[in-house]
Amino acid sequence: MRSGSVPGRRWVLLVVGAGSSYPLQLEPGLTRLPSGAAILLEGERVHLRVGDAVTTVNDVEVHGSTILHPGDVLGQADLQYLLLPAPTHANRPTRVLEHWTWMRRLEEEVAAGATSFAVVLGRSGAFTSDFLAAAVADFASQSGVRQVVGTVGRHVLEALVIGGLADADGFRQFLSDRAARDEETVRWGVAWYPSHGATGEELWSMAVDRLLALEPSEPTDLAWSDPCMTRLRAFADRWSRRPTLLMLGAEGVGRESLARLIRTAGARGTPFVVHRGARFDHTRWAEDVARASGGSLHVRRPEILSEGERQAFWNARSFLPSVGLGPGEEKGQFPGDQILIPDLATRTADVLPIAELVLHTVDAQLNRRRSSLRTEARALLQGIECPENVRSLRNLVIRGALNVSGAEIRPEHFDTPSATPTLLGVRAKVRETERREIETVLQRSGWNVTEAARRMELPRRTLVYRMARLGLRRPGGSA
Repeated sequence: MRSGSVPGRRWVLLVVGAGSSYPLQLEPGLTRLPSGAAILLEGERVHLRVGDAVTTVNDVEVHGSTILHPGDVLGQADLQYLLLPAPTHANRPTRVLEHWTWMRRLEEEVAAGATSFAVVLGRSGAFTSDFLAAAVADFASQSGVRQVVGTVGRHVLEALVIGGLADADGFRQFLSDRAARDEETVRWGVAWYPSHGATGEELWSMAVDRLLALEPSEPTDLAWSDPCMTRLRAFADRWSRRPTLLMLGAEGVGRESLARLIRTAGARGTPFVVHRGARFDHTRWAEDVARASGGSLHVRRPEILSEGERQAFWNARSFLPSVGLGPGEEKGQFPGDQILIPDLATRTADVLPIAELVLHTVDAQLNRRRSSLRTEARALLQGIECPENVRSLRNLVIRGALNVSGAEIRPEHFDTPSATPTLLGVRAKVRETERREIETVLQRSGWNVTEAARRMELPRRTLVYRMARLGLRRPGGSA
């Protein structure tokens, strides 16, 4: 039997009216609703006290009091209230993608304020371990371009190339020429920081989309089985022609997908353009505005817009605007309907449908028969304790799909430290080892960070970032 709550969980009522939508935080005790009903949070249960007005729960008339569950819709007068788990405001634990050495370096470059770099993914029959080791070493010695290289799956290369467009193009051309010697071609997928995103998982996601020619899921194909998400889908028509939408929730949790669903529900066949930049670039912004004409423009990071651009965007007449905002971000400067999307951690029913949709999409793009998730792999995906978002789940499944050589994906194909507690313990030991090694070099350098970075063959800003991440500080001072 379903419980009305989960210990420690906080709740929100998404108020959906004729003129606006907004979340109403429920606090312990009694919360009075504008329609006359009341919500009582008592222990682990969410009680509804109906009051005198005609009241429905999921379109069934109720009287007196009843218990509400996630995804239930309370209807009273001209208002409807959707019960949702509140987003978490705590810092996320280490994400699945961060265990790759090169991905950690990517995150370090972002944190250290790198001007630009590229995430480069390549796929070729020529890409074997020996081939890549020799070719990448030759490129590094000839070009002097900084890059970190790893492999993902069979014949797939992933690289972080620090530098400009010419550096990334030179890297790709060099490896393509080497592959041509073996009469092999290379398919590439590239994403740029800051043009295409601000986080490692976001950039990797775009690069792999381009590598495999993956398109955004059609609204009719969204794999949502959780009752909260199916209820949100049911409200799409009501929101479709609202002039402005604020999609609230953690980054990568599905804000963009729901915005696409809502906008296309009201105007099928019109463009839905996403502005992904981590910094404002006037040229790219103007291009996206032009492409969105007659349709919708969604901005992942509205904080990059100046006040003037923000006002012009919000008052646009040539397209319908929407933005993605995280928990706790300032909403006052963005008027419009507020639509809350729960964390994936509270939507366990969505995990396997999303994973299988992604897996079968990759199978189709690779022209192979459908793969399947073994029982242990399914249990792993459902048992990941950290509140991963949808994008990181998607990237994890794609990595598994590229790793598999047969028809079944097993836990080892995911290559994630979340697979077992033992591996999590190994990560802690590796972190402590890294801390001791860096501290030793710093001590030998008299805590001269520049000299320590030279000895470790690292950029100074990278060493400063690692020191901050590991809590290393100069004795009697700061890092």
